[in-house]
Amino acid sequence: MESEATPALVLRGVEAGYERRAVLQGFNLTVQAREVYALLGANGAGKSTVVRVACGLLPARRGSVQIGGGTHEIARIGLAPQEIALFPALSPRENVEVTAQLCRVPARQRGAAVDRALHLTGCDPRADQPVRTLSGGWRRRANLAAALVGQPALLIADEPTEGVDAATRNVLAQALRTMADDGAGCLLISHDALFVADVADRIGVMAQGRLIAEGAPQDLVETAFGADRLLDIRFARPASSRCAGLLTEAGLVQGKDGLTWSRSTSDALTLAQALAPDVDAEDGEIIVRRPGLDDLVTHLSGRQP
Repeated sequence: MESEATPALVLRGVEAGYERRAVLQGFNLTVQAREVYALLGANGAGKSTVVRVACGLLPARRGSVQIGGGTHEIARIGLAPQEIALFPALSPRENVEVTAQLCRVPARQRGAAVDRALHLTGCDPRADQPVRTLSGGWRRRANLAAALVGQPALLIADEPTEGVDAATRNVLAQALRTMADDGAGCLLISHDALFVADVADRIGVMAQGRLIAEGAPQDLVETAFGADRLLDIRFARPASSRCAGLLTEAGLVQGKDGLTWSRSTSDALTLAQALAPDVDAEDGEIIVRRPGLDDLVTHLSGRQP
């Protein structure tokens, strides 16, 4: 990452919302050129509103929005939305060609730009088939290809791995990294914690329309949990009142589904061994693991008023 480069996206003091409902208030965010920045948070945290403001689809009531040092220009923003934004009767190649024209890619460069976008996203084997005949994974690839064909200063990928297989995940991750290495700033919105951990240079965690934490993924996890491990206990049916009482006394917290109990502690293995006889008696499963980004979001969001 080159800190001297002009940031790909800067939101300063942004206030935005829908009708009378404010979602973002005094919101600040910077996505540097040559980095992949992932925005995480529970549903309703405000991530989609950030995307809409960054793309100019939702005007900011207050504050400023800068894309690559300037204001909104279609050629400077590439958006791969969560809902596939392709013409189903056209092929991936034809969809990307249309997008290249809209992004004002010069005619003499258009063919090479289209070929590169299709190659980066691994679309070549299905490039000339109608989109309506393609699986969800191939549509995700083509969706991202259309977003990056104009070599945008800011590339936004909203849930790009939804419903895809491992091979497609790897291709999409490499495409985002290549775009960042070539100078773009990439804003990623994703609930796919493993994908984010693989591809993101920095993450921001949102809750209630605010950015509550920001930094390198592993640094934030280590700051939040230290040497702790997570103890997860899962039941096929709700635990008996006796077992639930034991778990509560041991400091575990029941999940919203009523079937999972969790706690982070440096003594997770010892505690798991102590609880094993009672959990086994009710056909429960005990898992001790390292905390991940999903756990970080839950941990930080749970501390918000």
